[in-house]
Amino acid sequence: MKMRITLIGLVMLMALPNLILAESGEDKKDKLPKVPWQSYHAALATGKAESKPILLHFTAVWCQWCKKMKRETYADMKVASYLQENFATGWVDTEQYRALAKKYSVNSLPTLWFLNAEGISMTRIDGFLGPEKMMLVLEFINTKAYESWDYQDWKENKLRK
Repeated sequence: MKMRITLIGLVMLMALPNLILAESGEDKKDKLPKVPWQSYHAALATGKAESKPILLHFTAVWCQWCKKMKRETYADMKVASYLQENFATGWVDTEQYRALAKKYSVNSLPTLWFLNAEGISMTRIDGFLGPEKMMLVLEFINTKAYESWDYQDWKENKLRK
């Protein structure tokens, strides 16, 4: 009996560091920036109330490029932080909201629509964007560089610096 208690104690002592590490890993994961996805109408309301541009991400559960973008681009700390601070973000499932997909002429996925704070369409991007390209687009929109620059010229100028 004494041997059994000693063995149980040893097993628990050996498992304790793993439990502590697992818990602190979860704590860190919970503290990482996340994109605050909202419904279409909530994103429009947030954009207007906070005077932020709006990003609408049109997606479907079967879209592999959408999943890749969620996993790689939106999980990127820099992208998630930038979106969290500077944009109202809406996640639109095209299967569930077909009328919205039609309204925004969504014919391929993913499709990103950028709207100004008043909900007026500015531009769209069809297809996957990795984190680096996404950051460039987000900065271009958020800083209103489009008011005085063509995107290609702005991007070349920015990358030269």
